[in-house]
Amino acid sequence: MQYSSFKLPMLISGIKTVSADKILLSGLLALLFVWLIFISWQPNLQQLLNEFSGFMLLGITGAIAANSTGAGGGIVFVPSFQALGMEVPQVVATSFAIQCFGMTVGSISWLIFFHNKSNTTERVTLLYQVLIYSIPFSILGLWFVQYTHFALSISVPLIFSIFSLLFGVVVLCHRFYFGAKSTHRNIAKLTSVEIILIMAISFVGGIVTAWISVGVGEILAIVLMLRGFSVMFAIACGVIVSAITVIAGMPFYIGQQLIETDILLFAAPGAMLGGFIARYIAQALGAKRLKLCFAIWILFVGIAGII
Repeated sequence: MQYSSFKLPMLISGIKTVSADKILLSGLLALLFVWLIFISWQPNLQQLLNEFSGFMLLGITGAIAANSTGAGGGIVFVPSFQALGMEVPQVVATSFAIQCFGMTVGSISWLIFFHNKSNTTERVTLLYQVLIYSIPFSILGLWFVQYTHFALSISVPLIFSIFSLLFGVVVLCHRFYFGAKSTHRNIAKLTSVEIILIMAISFVGGIVTAWISVGVGEILAIVLMLRGFSVMFAIACGVIVSAITVIAGMPFYIGQQLIETDILLFAAPGAMLGGFIARYIAQALGAKRLKLCFAIWILFVGIAGII
C-alpha cells in the first residue's frame, strides 16, 4: 500500500506531462499544416523550394542546439548566414526572427517539464524568480543597443568568435572541475547577491544579444550552473529568457525591414520542430554529456570564426 501511494503522484504527474506535450505537439502540427497550405499557394513554389528548402534543416539544427543547451540559435544561424555573404544587420535580424519561433516552442516545452515533474513546486517557484529578475533587464539591455545604436569598434563576427571561445572554455571547466562534485543547491529562494548578479548579467547579456543574436541565455545558464543550480534548470531559464528577449527585439527589426523573409519562411517551421524535440534530446543525453557536447561545439564555432 505504501509503495502504491508513493508511485501514484509520480504516475499522475507523468500522465499530465504526456498530455501537455501532446497538446503542444498537436498545436505545432496544426501550424505546420497551415504553413503547408500557405506555401503551396505560392506562384514561385518550385524556385522557393530549390533555393530555400535547405533552411528548414538549418532551422531544426539551430533550434535543437538552442533549446537543448540554453544557447541561442544564433550559435548556428550567425556563422551560416555569414557564410552566405549576408550583411551583419540582416544576419542578426533574420536570426532573431527564426529564434522567435523555435525558442517559443522550446520555452513552452521546458515549462511543461517543470510544471508537471513530481516534487518540483519549489523549483517552479525558483524558476519564476529567476525569470522575474532577468527578463526586464535583458530586454533593457537589448533596447539600449537597438535604439541608441550603441556599438563596438570591432566587427560582429570577431565578437561572436571571442564570445563563443570564452563560453566554451567556461562550460568545459565547469564540466570537468565540478563534474565529480555535488553542485545542486537545495535553497528554494534566491539570495540578495544572486538577484543582483542575475539582473547585472541579464542586462549585459541583452546587450550582447543585440550585437550577435546570442548572449543572454548562454550567460545566464552558465552563471546559474556555477551557482549550483542543476543543468536542466539552468537550460530552461536560458531558453525562456532568450525567447522573450528576441520577441521583444522584433519590432525594431520589422520596422527596419531587415529580415530575409524567404529564409524565415522555411527556417521557422523547422525551428518549431527542433524546439519541440530539443528537451527530449537534453534529457536523453544527461547533464554531463550535454555539457561536454555543447562546450566542444561552441569552441569549434569560435575557433572556426577566428581562423
